[in-house]
Amino acid sequence: MRTQFSTELERTREQVAVTQERAEATERRALREIDQERTLRQKAEQAVADLRTELAAVQARAQDAAVAGAEARARLQAERDTLSRRLAEAEQALGRGQAAQDELRAQLETAVRRAERADAEATATRRLVGAKRRAPATRTKFKPGPA
Repeated sequence: MRTQFSTELERTREQVAVTQERAEATERRALREIDQERTLRQKAEQAVADLRTELAAVQARAQDAAVAGAEARARLQAERDTLSRRLAEAEQALGRGQAAQDELRAQLETAVRRAERADAEATATRRLVGAKRRAPATRTKFKPGPA
């Protein structure tokens, strides 16, 4: 029985040794996996940090572009308002100029009519004077009356 017990003990020791080797191999594999996961986690954390930095830079550029766009829009709106005001002033000046031109045209037409009337009157007067000069003078005989 002793032999059988020794054999059994030896077999159990071998099984324990094999089990221990398997456990150590499993432990090494688990430690490797843990180390790989830790490395992957560190890489992921670094990638997240890099992405956050890139996101902040992109947001800053987008904000700068938005500010520049807003400034340009404000500048263009101010220019549009100035040009609109100048256009309104020019249209008013044009209207005033048109009214002044219409008034001057009316005055010119009145002056032309007066000149035409004066010219017609002068022509008529010249004809009348010319006709009197050409007409023979009629002589009346002088009769002495009772004195």
